Amino acid sequence: MIEIKKEAVFRLGECEVNPNDNSLNFSACGDGEDNSSKISVQPKFIELLSYLARQYPRVVPREELIDKIWEGNAYVGTKALTNAIWHLRKHLNPLLEGEQAIETVRKMGYRLLIEPVFDEADLVDEPDLYQQEQAKVEYLTLFNRRLVTVSLITFIVFCLFSVFHFYQDSIRYSPTERQQLTSAAGAELYPAVSPDGRWLVYGSRSKNKRTSLYLKDLLKPTETPKRLTSTKTSEYRAVWHPDAGALYYPSEQKGKCSLTVLNLDSNEATKLGACYSDTAAIDISPDGSSLAYIWNEGNGHHSGIYQLNLKDKDAEPVRLSCAENCGSRDRDMTFSPDGRWLAIARRFGNISEDIFIRDIETGKETRLTFGLEDIRGLSWHQDNERVIFSTENSGVRNGYIVGIDDKEIHSLEVEGMSYPRSIPNSNELVYSNYMRDYQIASFALEQSIPTATFPLLQVEYSYRNPDYSAAAKRIVYVSNETGFNEIWSSELDGGARRQHTDLKRRVAYPSWSHDGTKVAFLAPDDKNEGNKIHVLDINTSNISILATPYLDHNRPSWGWKDEMVLAKTDDGITEFYLDNRLPKVISSINMRLGKMIDADKLVFTQYSRKGLWMLSLSEPEAVSQIIESKYFDEGYNWVATDKGVYFRESGSRYQLINFWRFNTELVTPILKLPPSSIPRSGAMAYIPNNNSLLITLSENYKRDVIKLKHKLLH
Repeated sequence: MIEIKKEAVFRLGECEVNPNDNSLNFSACGDGEDNSSKISVQPKFIELLSYLARQYPRVVPREELIDKIWEGNAYVGTKALTNAIWHLRKHLNPLLEGEQAIETVRKMGYRLLIEPVFDEADLVDEPDLYQQEQAKVEYLTLFNRRLVTVSLITFIVFCLFSVFHFYQDSIRYSPTERQQLTSAAGAELYPAVSPDGRWLVYGSRSKNKRTSLYLKDLLKPTETPKRLTSTKTSEYRAVWHPDAGALYYPSEQKGKCSLTVLNLDSNEATKLGACYSDTAAIDISPDGSSLAYIWNEGNGHHSGIYQLNLKDKDAEPVRLSCAENCGSRDRDMTFSPDGRWLAIARRFGNISEDIFIRDIETGKETRLTFGLEDIRGLSWHQDNERVIFSTENSGVRNGYIVGIDDKEIHSLEVEGMSYPRSIPNSNELVYSNYMRDYQIASFALEQSIPTATFPLLQVEYSYRNPDYSAAAKRIVYVSNETGFNEIWSSELDGGARRQHTDLKRRVAYPSWSHDGTKVAFLAPDDKNEGNKIHVLDINTSNISILATPYLDHNRPSWGWKDEMVLAKTDDGITEFYLDNRLPKVISSINMRLGKMIDADKLVFTQYSRKGLWMLSLSEPEAVSQIIESKYFDEGYNWVATDKGVYFRESGSRYQLINFWRFNTELVTPILKLPPSSIPRSGAMAYIPNNNSLLITLSENYKRDVIKLKHKLLH
């Protein structure tokens, strides 16, 4: 067999790749980006390119590249690989006159499309694999003969040692196995298997628009799941009592939430107290003595974790979460199997969330992660030493496992994993498969022939949250093309795309200044414990951070003369200044999104009240309602124009884009879309040049419950 040296120099077309000094030499290239340039790139980029060249023309799986280049560190390598491919294409694509130099083979891996040319001196003979194996066999035979002379005890120890390593290898090389447990039409979320392993409970939306709990017998997979709860109430997540005889869950009816226990033998449901919502996190201690759940008791504090003693019928829930001046908010939690720990998902800002563990006896907490984005479910491994979780990074959901001692994070490489839950007394888990891609779509208004939405970009990456500048004549948006959510912009037709940030961490919600020279956006702070308002100068690419004492800021928008940026903070509607002055609170209103429509008028939505509202910056106490709540119940998907307001109306079976006209105060439906087409966290922009709308659309795949067997779970 012939093997190529790892450090071998080779050519791609007219360009030389030198792994010894990590360079791409375009000096002899007629079509390169610089006919006399020698470019130095990161060593990992050259190592990756060299490996693809040595494997040419084979399609190399992503897992193999991460294993060879990043030593199997999937948590780092997944994003680093995407980033490296992007940079290599940037340098090499000119060799193919605009075509991709490295091909992405979907769901398989990557393949180099330029044939590499190596020097014959770098080709070495390698012993035939059969000869190698034959030599190993001969050596082992001789070794076994010599073992006859050792003592019986040594031989037994050797056998036990061999059996142990054989077992470890069987685990290490065991394939990932996925078994689909549900297949009904709808969205199955928050799965949990009973302690005896027989029953699966999950939440799903039924035909009458409400969510209900369903029970499936895993020993009879072909039988139709049984609906457990009423069609007049709404339930989504439940936990099992340790004896498998009862389920605990939050239940909503007519806007009121009740913490409920259902006896499965008698089918009797009993209310235990008030709760937060039907999707609020809940878990039960391993001995069945107490419940932990997310609640807001309405005393002015934000929601948090409460614990209820189930042994005392008169017990009141006790708050475990911080109540005042916390700087964070607890969103999810789960008990460890031995009852010692409580794992907690804690949000610091709207784009920053991390995992802590709390010693239940002492109350002492330890932080496990730093810089996660959006945690979608927590569960403990049966060994009490690792926490399994799902998180969404740059628009992609995946599963991970972190050790509570070493705090090392390992990727399960299960794209779409949400709300994982360990199966009791097992090394397997169940999760909800949830995959959603985002794209920016354009919709022409007031056409003689009705039209549908058209994607702005035909690409495999996710794009979202567009904003348009009439002054710059460009669209700004967020894209995960490099493996990280970054700020990009394009022309109206999607052409002339430009990447404006390279922060390699989550950025969100870009907003153009009125003069088209700057973009305000949110990005995590240095400690990944919140977010700051960043301002990008389009002409210089400089990024500044606006002075603020706050940990968390909501979506930014610009003042009429671009002298300041408006955003919601814990104190209300706040002005942030470009000259580094401290911000000023102008109103205590809990604003979601605001937009200036003239020099003094701010139009906005609120967290606590439906409808569209307006106030005067000069008289902020003078607040008026523009659109009544019966017509308008939207947070972010709306845009104000000279003539009126375009906004999303969301129902269970469809979505509408409506237009509310200022002069008539009438609502007119413009476009009807399937349900969940426009995500709740999306954005809407108006383009006056061609009288069209830009919206964020999502491809919402059907969500099913999956059982997972994985080598990292052993």
